[in-house]
Amino acid sequence: MEESILESLTRRPKREFIPGILYAMADMNRPADGGPKFLSLPPMRYPRAYVWLIFISAIDIICTWIILVKHEGNEANPIVAWVIENFGSTGMIVFKFSLMIFVIVICEIVGRKKDRTGMRLAWTGVAISALPLMVSVMLVLERIKSFLTLSE
Repeated sequence: MEESILESLTRRPKREFIPGILYAMADMNRPADGGPKFLSLPPMRYPRAYVWLIFISAIDIICTWIILVKHEGNEANPIVAWVIENFGSTGMIVFKFSLMIFVIVICEIVGRKKDRTGMRLAWTGVAISALPLMVSVMLVLERIKSFLTLSE
């Protein structure tokens, strides 16, 4: 029995939550016999970790921009500082998101062979990405606190 579009949209995996629309889109790319279609990809293994990685990376870029542009700070990471110096803020965004994509690809490759190792690697990537973000937030809060102290 063929599945309706509504059923495709509402079907969810047992282990991780992924919106049903993604599964419906994946089903459109699958041939009638159920075999893989050219250019079709298997579902991502650790989407929850990847969402956190993307979210933290985006917030890190915003905080970095606030520190560099609004508060005339310096980038602490020498590699990112070189990228900013040579390619500007657009280069920084491309560089940071390229690193994020690299981490996701590595997690997927490792996870296909060893699931637990891939999951640990994905969440370790999230934790490592959160460290500079925490430092950036602390710097911004410290700057705001000093500004408020001066205005009193």
